[in-house]
Amino acid sequence: MVKIINDTFNINEIIDSNSTEVLLESEFTITDDMPDIERIVNIEGKTNLNNVAVTKDNITVDGRLIYNIIYLSDNENSTIHSMTGEIPFREEIGIEGISEDMEAFTDIFIDYIDADRVTERSFLVKAVLILDTDIYMKRPVTYVSDLESDGSIQAKAKNISFSDTAAVLSEEVNINDAVELSKGSDEIEKIIKADADVYMTNLDVLNDKMLVEGICKVGFLFTENNDLHTVGYVSEEFPFTHYLEFEDLNENMLKDISIEVKDMTYSTGDNFDDEKKLIEFALPFTVSATFYSNIKKNIITDCYSTDYELDLLSEKINLSSIKKITDELVPYENSFEVPAGSIRDVYSADVSPKVSEKRIAGNKYIIDGFLDVNVLYLNGDMNKMDKAFASLPFTASFPIDEEDALSKIYSDLRVHKCNAYRKGNKSVNISCEINVGLKFKDDDEITVIKDIAEREPVDRSKMPSLIFRVVQSGESLWDIAKNYNLSINYLKELNDLSEDQALEAGTKIIIARSV
Repeated sequence: MVKIINDTFNINEIIDSNSTEVLLESEFTITDDMPDIERIVNIEGKTNLNNVAVTKDNITVDGRLIYNIIYLSDNENSTIHSMTGEIPFREEIGIEGISEDMEAFTDIFIDYIDADRVTERSFLVKAVLILDTDIYMKRPVTYVSDLESDGSIQAKAKNISFSDTAAVLSEEVNINDAVELSKGSDEIEKIIKADADVYMTNLDVLNDKMLVEGICKVGFLFTENNDLHTVGYVSEEFPFTHYLEFEDLNENMLKDISIEVKDMTYSTGDNFDDEKKLIEFALPFTVSATFYSNIKKNIITDCYSTDYELDLLSEKINLSSIKKITDELVPYENSFEVPAGSIRDVYSADVSPKVSEKRIAGNKYIIDGFLDVNVLYLNGDMNKMDKAFASLPFTASFPIDEEDALSKIYSDLRVHKCNAYRKGNKSVNISCEINVGLKFKDDDEITVIKDIAEREPVDRSKMPSLIFRVVQSGESLWDIAKNYNLSINYLKELNDLSEDQALEAGTKIIIARSV
């Protein structure tokens, strides 16, 4: 008789991954209090994810694209204007086999965005979004962890390791402060464009707390209250600290930290000299942290009996183990020429990374791609704001060892500390830091035994008394012993095999019937 000892562990099993392209196109009319459109100078956008819902064979992603356009008019009182709007979207993604008890996580990327003037009072926004979705199912797995028998049970065990999510924390941080214009600038007429960038500079684990330190950088493009309605740009950095508390936190845990910037609100006000040179802002952002523990288990993956036929209830599961999470910083600097006119002043630059290839070469993991750069500048030939676009190549490489090269490597790119300045009359110099998050994962498909039932005794009456078995390619001693319901030790002694000796294809194994 056999006594079964069961145990349970939880897994977060990835079921499927999907990448979907969403095309958005919508026409808008400017409000009555705004002057006619002469030329659209710039458009930028960001996305907000409202909800991701999983139903049978389907995922529904709800979100919105928020855009801001800057355009020129022939109005004598004010030539530069901006307008903000949004395009809601709802995408149905069909994935056969998924169900309501699963979870989906979606990342949204703007692959392309542009705006065309349709009439003096209307414009068309076109965009392409990429939805990258992973579907998970968190469930318990019951398995046979040990067996007690009279010695007739032969069992094969395996030590497994996998990642378990110890905690998921998400907290909102608010930066409320103000930026003041310099003494030499004129007062603010209106704000045309606002930028916000938040990034981490340091992480420290202190007892049951994790200290997150970082920088919040804000920038504002505005027109000045003078006869020429000149354009100015001001930016400033604000340091922040935030504590995430987790009772069982320790330094050995793997930590995946991210920051998501929310919508910034702002207003203009007077400084101490009663000049309209103050921009007060409120910038909320979310600090999210996932903590992983590596769990080790010894499980029985296969068994048989030398005395009885067995019925095994088993299942295959996919185990995922996160080996390492790192963040790498790559300094970047390049320059390009504007296509027309001359540069009198550079106002701002928006930079977004696009990956074209990921590869392993030698002992390095290499990412090739492009930085899409949009620069707003004062065109000296026209004495008006203009835009220049460039797609600048980059290569980021990181040393990895042989073990890391065998893992699946996931990378996430973000760009911070972007600066642009004039280099001569025609060139713009761009500098930034490319932040590359690397996650090394090992995936393993294993078979777990969930239950064992004994059937009728093994019938050896039809088995020859002596067999010379030729070992086939890939065949192990376990395979042969299980096929004939013989113990591993019995075959080793019979064939004078050592404990760890592997079988070679083509050799002969003696199999004698046991009574």
